[in-house]
Formats: sequence, structure tokens, C-alpha cells
Amino acid sequence: MAGSPERGSLVSYHGGHTLYDGTGRLEDFVLAAIRQGFAGLGFSEHMPAPPRYPYPDQPSWDEAVRKFDRYVDTVQELKVTYRDELPLLLGIEVEYLPDEEEYLTDFLARYPFDYVVGSVHYVAGIGFDHCREWYDEAAQKCGGYENLAVSYYRNVRGLLALGVTDVLGHLDLINIFSPAPISGEDVAEAEEATLAAALQWNVILDVNGRGLIKPCKQIYPRAELLRKAREMGIPATFGDDSHAPDQVGARLDEVRASMRVAGYQTVTALLPDGHQIRRVELPL
Repeated sequence: MAGSPERGSLVSYHGGHTLYDGTGRLEDFVLAAIRQGFAGLGFSEHMPAPPRYPYPDQPSWDEAVRKFDRYVDTVQELKVTYRDELPLLLGIEVEYLPDEEEYLTDFLARYPFDYVVGSVHYVAGIGFDHCREWYDEAAQKCGGYENLAVSYYRNVRGLLALGVTDVLGHLDLINIFSPAPISGEDVAEAEEATLAAALQWNVILDVNGRGLIKPCKQIYPRAELLRKAREMGIPATFGDDSHAPDQVGARLDEVRASMRVAGYQTVTALLPDGHQIRRVELPL
């Protein structure tokens, strides 16, 4: 298991993926977090995507929903079983598509989620983060890589405008297959507008270490964006983006270091307080 930062402020609200592209029992994720001294853990399985936009590893929509229902039931049971050992939250990672907003909001209304991770994996109807071929196809459809990034950030702002996001997932995921961050005046303006929207909608930034094992070899968001987010006063939290129990806490030592370099002094935790979820600042 990868090294972890100091006990007492370890949290992750982006992870626990097992239904489509991960493995393991949810209980084993919990036990791994307890062993590492986590202060809180959230499960944020991917929302079953609309039938017109299935994830590459997603089964039929009906089966995906049945699996998701079992996931919800399991997390709710684990919250009770381990309530004296670890605060657990039921979350979801939603997918934003410009023509499927109603699908997203209707789906969220069906379940008692504690929080929502908002993410974008599709641009121009293509799941750009699945493979380099699809990434390049999306860029070609957008008219180039700069336009790909601008379109991506436009979708992120569209997601934020729905007002359902608590944690903004892997902000600059659009760089996943790029050897260097996509740049240009229009891209910089799109990034700044997106940070401004994140501040406006009072979301927490997911500082996500999974990019370190992707072709981009970077934490999301990269150092420059993370520093700007801190200067603007946008809160941030840890995300291990775990897809197996042995990935719980993975790369959070690097994530913590990146937050400290950016100037953060606290990590934002989401903790249950009766029937509410409150934000708590834990020391870095």
C-alpha cells in the first residue's frame, strides 16, 4: 500500500469505485481506511450513465442501476456497522452531459446521498479519458486540443451551474493524455472562469493523486491551478480515487505535499453531524 500522510487528517471523498472499472468489497475499503487512521471516508461510485452515453465498462443500463442500488444499500449498512470507528458517507460521482441535465437531477433525487462529486469525462459526446484514441478523436471533433480544453471547461461550468456539486472532481482531467498541460490564451481564460465558478458555487476542490499514474503524470489539479484556487479561497480535500481496497490512501502523501506548496494549511473534511453533513477544516 502506498505511503500516507499523517494520521488524524486523512480523508478521501473520491473513490471506492468497484461497479464498472474497479474491484473489491466495499467493506475492505472501509477496513483499509480504519487501518490507516482515516478521519472520514466517502464512497463516490459513478452514476450509471444515460443509455446514450454508457461508460466503456458499463453493463446494460438496467443492470447498471441494479448494481448501483446494491452499492447504495451496502454503504448504508456499512455506515451503521462502523459508525463508532469511522465516519462514512454515501456519495456519488455524477457525469455531466450538456443534453442530459434532467437525467442527472432526476437520478440524484432517487437516493439519499450525503454529497456529490461532480465530474466531466465526456466532451463532444466522447469519453475522452478512456484511451488515447478517443482523446484524439474528441480533440479532432472539437477542432484541436486547445478547443478540446475550452469545451471541457465549458462543460465543467455547466455542471457547476446545476448547483448539485459538493466536491469538484479532478479539475484538469482534460490533460490526462497530454505530455504537457494544454495551454493558450483561450485555455487560460477558460480555466480562470472555471475557478471563478467553483468559488461562486462554494464547492470543494478534489486534489486527486490518480493522475500520477496516468500519462500526464500530474496531480489534479496541477500546481499552477491549485495555487490559484488557494489564492481565491477555494477549499480543497483529498481524493485517492481508489478502484481497489489496496488503493485507499494511495498517493495522498504527494497530494498533501502539493497542497502545502500551493499554500493550503487545512484540508476540508465532510463529517456527519446528526442529520446534516458539515465541513470541518483539519490541519495539513
